[in-house]
Amino acid sequence: MENKENRKFFSKVHLLQFLLAFFLTAFGIITAYYTTVAGIRIDLARKAETNIVNQLDKKISQVEIILDENFMTKKDFYQFKEEMDKRLTRIEYRLGIEK
Repeated sequence: MENKENRKFFSKVHLLQFLLAFFLTAFGIITAYYTTVAGIRIDLARKAETNIVNQLDKKISQVEIILDENFMTKKDFYQFKEEMDKRLTRIEYRLGIEK
């Protein structure tokens, strides 16, 4: 009789040990899975961010090139401004004399 009770007792202990080991293993696998997925997401986000920054940099460079090619430079702008100031000053002077 004692032998049967010992077998049942040991079988329950073994079953509990197995279940505990199984759940810990399953928990470890699930944790590793989610850690891996999170790492992949972070890497993809970093790559996407780098890609977006590179695209924006290229677009800004293109805009700068277009501005340099199709519009006046700073030097040209300041020369134009000085000429306009001189012309407007002459016009103001003439209008002042005529009054």
